[in-house]
Amino acid sequence: MKKLNQDKFRDKFTNLNNTTFKEKERLAALGFNNFFKIGTKSIALLLNYFGSINQAYYSDFEDLKRAGIKENIVYDFLKFRQEFSLEKILTRLEKNKINFVYLEEDSYPKLLKEIYDPPFLLYYQGEINFDNNKGLAIIGSRKHSAYGEKVVNYLLNYISGSELVIISGLAYGIDSLAHNEALKNNLATIAVLGTGLEENDIYPQKNLKLAREILTQGGALISEFPPGTKALKQNFPLRNRIISGLSQAILVIEAKEKSGSSITIKQALDQGREVMAIPGNIFSEFSGGTNKLIVDGAKLIRNGDDVLEFFISQNLIDDKANKYLNKKSLTKKRCVIKFENEEERLIYSLIKKANERMENIKLEEISEITKLDTAIINSTLSILEIKSLIKNGYNGYNLSEL
Repeated sequence: MKKLNQDKFRDKFTNLNNTTFKEKERLAALGFNNFFKIGTKSIALLLNYFGSINQAYYSDFEDLKRAGIKENIVYDFLKFRQEFSLEKILTRLEKNKINFVYLEEDSYPKLLKEIYDPPFLLYYQGEINFDNNKGLAIIGSRKHSAYGEKVVNYLLNYISGSELVIISGLAYGIDSLAHNEALKNNLATIAVLGTGLEENDIYPQKNLKLAREILTQGGALISEFPPGTKALKQNFPLRNRIISGLSQAILVIEAKEKSGSSITIKQALDQGREVMAIPGNIFSEFSGGTNKLIVDGAKLIRNGDDVLEFFISQNLIDDKANKYLNKKSLTKKRCVIKFENEEERLIYSLIKKANERMENIKLEEISEITKLDTAIINSTLSILEIKSLIKNGYNGYNLSEL
């Protein structure tokens, strides 16, 4: 194969105003991260051979081959290096307020460094304390039941003030609920993405507002993928190992027996993390996975104390300062409700009964039971929502928190 001029590349990158060894290492790692054909295992080969990622980045064709990189990959890398501009990517990162940390830096998260295949470079936005070791990952189905939503609301309300950091993946369903409830309860939250961190990269785009709120309220967004990386299917299992890798424990709220959450759970077990699960209705498709996890040895979570006790037992949070800091009751006193007519009373009663079964109730079900005109049902539901008595949640109506 035709070799490329090495001096041309060396001159191009040594013109950057970063002369310290550590900064050169960071920049070389950034360069490699933007070349998708060299991953963590290849980086390990290069470090073992060259002792410096910066030296590896500037090496010639033969040296890269000797280091263990396949010939076709070496040639592709040299072509990439000819066209790639470190100046441009640095400008792009600065414009989007994106920082990055390299695996060999002291500031790289210690918990994540412990796993089998830690990403050699992490991008992040927002406030993040990489030394924090109080991470609780909350994961579950993209589709979930009213029971799952109620569990997330209750648990995060219960542990508020505990200094736990809630980690999830910004996906639909349980992930979004976890981030939102963390924000409501003043808990720090970190979203780990399977895309780049530019706003156009965020997936799903409907969660862009949530991503912004996480940053506004002192949380962080993290990714191993460079800006401009879109939602590719193969990136999300990679993302999941970071979610578990940054956490001390993984709490599964709801999951089908064959669920995407199983990838994260397997990675968590491989990483030696504590796996917790919420027991569920044996007739619910969303409980098959969590109930099986409990049978297989996952820690059964009955209430907020069960979550806190794990972190207390590991000396990660203080018993006196945190265990009873924000004890909440599952039941709340409700104000006296005044109904304007019998339709309001009837429809509210149906929704309340569904709520007691930890379920939502759909418009069609209300219509079938009450035999009321659809227009009357819709107007009554609207009035009950205006009164903050009910809410239109996932897959139907449920009671509002009063």
